[in-house]
Amino acid sequence: MVKKLSKRPAAIALCLLLAVVPLATVACGSNEEPTKGAEGEFIKVGDATYQVQLTRLLNPHIRPDNTYVRGQPPVPRNEQFLAVFMRIENKGDKPYSAPRDMKVVDTQGNEYLPLDSTQSGFGLDFGEPIPPGDHAPAPDSPAAEGPINGAMVLFRVTTESAESNLPLELDIPSGPKTSSAITLDV
Repeated sequence: MVKKLSKRPAAIALCLLLAVVPLATVACGSNEEPTKGAEGEFIKVGDATYQVQLTRLLNPHIRPDNTYVRGQPPVPRNEQFLAVFMRIENKGDKPYSAPRDMKVVDTQGNEYLPLDSTQSGFGLDFGEPIPPGDHAPAPDSPAAEGPINGAMVLFRVTTESAESNLPLELDIPSGPKTSSAITLDV
């Protein structure tokens, strides 16, 4: 009888362990950040993490939007400025450059590349690598101290894309044939 009692607790403990291990794996998940997601989520792009904080159409005739589009030629009647404000954190061990060929894509497949908006002081500088462990926007920059606290990537999109072909998606290349995507909330 003693032998049966000593085997039984061991068998119960083994059964409990076998039941808990799969649950722990499911509950803990992966430490990897997703490469696709929605505005506001942290999205992995290579060695960097992107968080789109706000996306909105700009009206160049009112403040503060006129500051955001400083240096840009006027848009034609059928186009609008689209500003995507984001924070990028370099989690790698070497400088990270945001890809200049990121693009906004609408549901009809129309693609829009970013404009150079560094003249505004709020625009992401694609030519300025982010040091390891650092982030964009740079501290003490207008973008970091502004109301949104995000570096702006500016696009010119058609009014149809901005109003009818939603949702828009920000496609960010992360390798030769790979990319990460963020669904924008316009």
